[in-house]
Amino acid sequence: MLSRYLLFIACFVLGVIALQQQASLPAWWWAVSSAGAALLLAQIRYFKFQWLLHYFFIALLAISLGFAWAQWRAELRMAQRIPMSLVGQTLWVEGYISDLPQDSRFGPRFVLTPEQPIANGWQPQRIQVNANLKHGQFSAGERLRLQLKLKPIHGAVNPAGFDLESWFLQQNIAAVGSAKSVERLNEFANVAWLVRIRAALRQRIVRALPDAPYQGVIVALTIGDQGGIPKAQWQRFAQTGITHLISISGLHITLLAAFSASAVLFVWRRIPQLAQRFAAQRAALIAGVLAALVYSLLAGMAVPTQRTVLMLLVAALCLWRAKPMAKSAIWAGALMAVVVFDPFAVLSVGFWLSFMVVGYLIWAGSNRIGDLKQWQLWVGTQWAATIASMPILLVVFGQFPLVSPLANAVAIPVVSMLVTPLALLGVLEPSGTLLHWAERLFAGVDWLLQWCLSLPMIDLQINTPSMSMLPLAMLGIALLLLPRGVPARWLGWVMLLPLFFTPKIVIPENVFVAQVLDVGQGLSVLVQTRNHALLFDTGHVANGERVLLPVLRQAGIHALDKLILSHNDADHIGAAPILLGQEGGRAFPIQQIMHSLPPLQPLLATTVTQRVCQAGQTWQWDGVQFSMLWLQPEYSARDDNAKSCVLRIHNAQHSLLIPADIGRLEEGELVAAGLLPTDIVIAPHHGSKTASSELLIQTLQPQYAVFSVGFMNHFRHPHPDVVSRYAAAGSSLLRTDQMGAIRFTVGEQIEVKQQRVIAPRYWYNATTPALTGETPQ
Repeated sequence: MLSRYLLFIACFVLGVIALQQQASLPAWWWAVSSAGAALLLAQIRYFKFQWLLHYFFIALLAISLGFAWAQWRAELRMAQRIPMSLVGQTLWVEGYISDLPQDSRFGPRFVLTPEQPIANGWQPQRIQVNANLKHGQFSAGERLRLQLKLKPIHGAVNPAGFDLESWFLQQNIAAVGSAKSVERLNEFANVAWLVRIRAALRQRIVRALPDAPYQGVIVALTIGDQGGIPKAQWQRFAQTGITHLISISGLHITLLAAFSASAVLFVWRRIPQLAQRFAAQRAALIAGVLAALVYSLLAGMAVPTQRTVLMLLVAALCLWRAKPMAKSAIWAGALMAVVVFDPFAVLSVGFWLSFMVVGYLIWAGSNRIGDLKQWQLWVGTQWAATIASMPILLVVFGQFPLVSPLANAVAIPVVSMLVTPLALLGVLEPSGTLLHWAERLFAGVDWLLQWCLSLPMIDLQINTPSMSMLPLAMLGIALLLLPRGVPARWLGWVMLLPLFFTPKIVIPENVFVAQVLDVGQGLSVLVQTRNHALLFDTGHVANGERVLLPVLRQAGIHALDKLILSHNDADHIGAAPILLGQEGGRAFPIQQIMHSLPPLQPLLATTVTQRVCQAGQTWQWDGVQFSMLWLQPEYSARDDNAKSCVLRIHNAQHSLLIPADIGRLEEGELVAAGLLPTDIVIAPHHGSKTASSELLIQTLQPQYAVFSVGFMNHFRHPHPDVVSRYAAAGSSLLRTDQMGAIRFTVGEQIEVKQQRVIAPRYWYNATTPALTGETPQ
């Protein structure tokens, strides 16, 4: 019975995962026909291996049901996306702020729930609104009438890094709006009572800890709002592997539920009148679930807290039955409940980390032989949690924090058992003393984290393994967590070896690979030869953690030979401080910086070797020639754009030109200096009408013209006249806003790959090329 139960749940989840990997939402006939086939198989009798057929029937039926359920939910959610007819329009929208407003570098940002249809019957559940400072501050639950310019959901798509469109799907946000004008309705929405309570608690903590360095952490631990944590602190938490603690995590909710249940059980048993009317164990179960629910409501019932509450509900129901039940069955039941409630949860790395770690802890505990001392139990638990999370972290991020076991060994008990309870009690205690104690205790934890980061070899960085290696690695961990002395336990290490010895893709001699990364309205180009790597520009500041570092790790690059910073514009060099370690994190190893920056630019305050771009500079890597074509030393540049570094890369057959943001005058100078025809050109200044002159295009005669532009950018790049000129010259037009990152492999032939084609997903289809202009040729 247990085997059939576990098989059904595993296959149902597999069906949900299969749907979330689809490039487009398929027709209903697939799932319906599969379920029908499964039901027909169930009718077969007198078959020699009927038991095998029975299990096959269960598996096929469960996969079909999971696939169909996820498809139905996906269709409902995608149907809320903004209609094409409303894209780019400015409309009046009336609604209320349904989440805690956040501050961004561009101004306030919040989630708005419309209270009535906006236009043509369209009424989404949630819209993300970007306002600016002139609109003042916003309050949770506040009712507003706004004039919004509406845009569809769109995010950068690269070989690695954060998938913003997937995140919007998980959060059920249907559109993005830019506030043009705001009318406050001087009242609060009644249904927003919970978010108003959360906002009041946040304000209470901010007043009690006005200048405390870890004020943001205390807010995150009490109400789940992580927006006030500085970037430098987040980087430390990530590098030491304790980010799971800096929120209302499953561990905190579970501990609070256990404490509440234990307290009620202790009191209930000592009051005969209560114990005679209702069993103390059941009263404790109710108290634990209620405590978890209240704490989760404080966190705004975010997706991770929803998972934890559902897991606790399943466990409580099983205990309520007062019948023996396998821990694996409880774990599987919780997994099923979460996936049914939220089939989009499987898109989250946190979902897999939490369930896999808990699952392996259950596995390790059930296989334990004999009694262990407390310290042995604690060490064993840390070992199991560490090794259980390792494969997922390596496959997803390409690195694993080696100091994580040490950091977590101290941080888990201190944060979960001291800091969090003090912070929760401090919200109710009027003097603010407990909040101050909680903040100072966490300061001690962060001191330990900083000490951990001073140790050598704080993390393991490898070539990012393929997702296909994960099942074998997970089986290997299951073997390693068996008791000592079990035969063939050592095979677990063998199964883990492929994770650490993933071969790096070898680029042949005389070949170079250039990836024009999707960095929005900006530029960043990663160029690799057989043994070298170069990054030309970095895009704006948000691309550092979300794009550049993940892409570099995914490409197996652990050091850059050159970082070229073309000119002093934020959309070209904004993320450079992340690479140089000027934002509080570790610096990425860089051998040399080439630039055209002014002498007092803060980026130059680094020990990395520096060289100013000048025409005539050349070098050769692995049979590939690199030539700097601009800036001429005697040229009097009009502005920063005119001072851009211009790089030409060529092998014996083909060439690539990266002209950054030069304009027509500089283009004319390059042509006069003998600019050669080029197969691939990154359109100067993102396709602005002030660049890509007829003279330049006729001289280059490019086979490919690439526009590195932001989706529906307010500059309206690329300009239609520029697009027409390249098209008239016979160039194939490629755009990062439509195609994601664009990868060129340049050898005897030129191979082109587009990231949105390499790894398509159904939620990308809501943003079609028609929204951004002409369909690429």
